[in-house]
Amino acid sequence: MAEFLDKLKGKIDKGLSTVNVKSKELIERQKIKLHLSELEAEKKMILQDLGKLTYGYFEASGGIDLIIPHGSSKASPAVPESLDKWEESVLTVLKRVSGGELGNILFEDTPKQFKVTAKALYDEVEKLIPKSEKKGQNLQWLGRVLGKFGLTAKKVSKRIDGDRETVYVFDKQKTDSILSGLLEGGEKTGATGKKTDRAADTAGILTKCKKIKELDSKIAKLETQLQNIGEKS
Repeated sequence: MAEFLDKLKGKIDKGLSTVNVKSKELIERQKIKLHLSELEAEKKMILQDLGKLTYGYFEASGGIDLIIPHGSSKASPAVPESLDKWEESVLTVLKRVSGGELGNILFEDTPKQFKVTAKALYDEVEKLIPKSEKKGQNLQWLGRVLGKFGLTAKKVSKRIDGDRETVYVFDKQKTDSILSGLLEGGEKTGATGKKTDRAADTAGILTKCKKIKELDSKIAKLETQLQNIGEKS
């Protein structure tokens, strides 16, 4: 009888130990799952903020800016470190056109866009350049400058007075936004009419990206812990 009771007690103790281990595992699992849900919720909120911030930056830049980390040696094609005299002259002429001046050089003008022949635009740019600065630039050079800054919506070939000429098409809103950023030191005006701080927006975007990366690392570790619970028992 005593031997039977000892065996029964051993089985009960073993059962209780198993229950205790399973209970601890269950509690640990619940804690990890709770922590995971908190991190996932935080990540979702940051992603939503990041989307709004990125869209605002993209909209204010005219839709062409690249986000370049602070300290990078590569500049965005829309924000060069410096402009040479010829590039500045092209941008200045377009800024005047965008502001309502030089309507006489336009091939076509509508509420949303304006068109100008390469020759008319080039002739106006050349007026701003002193002879000492002229180095054989031509219409092909003009096209490269416009492409460099993403200014033209497209270009078409038109027959004008019997001659085949290149006509550049400019979106007014996009052109004004790009020119504002290039000629006003980094601030641009978005669709709301409010100026945006490009540097601050970029820093904010990068900060949120870094935070998401940290959260992903924490989430991955917790998921690994969750998988490993009970494997050693």
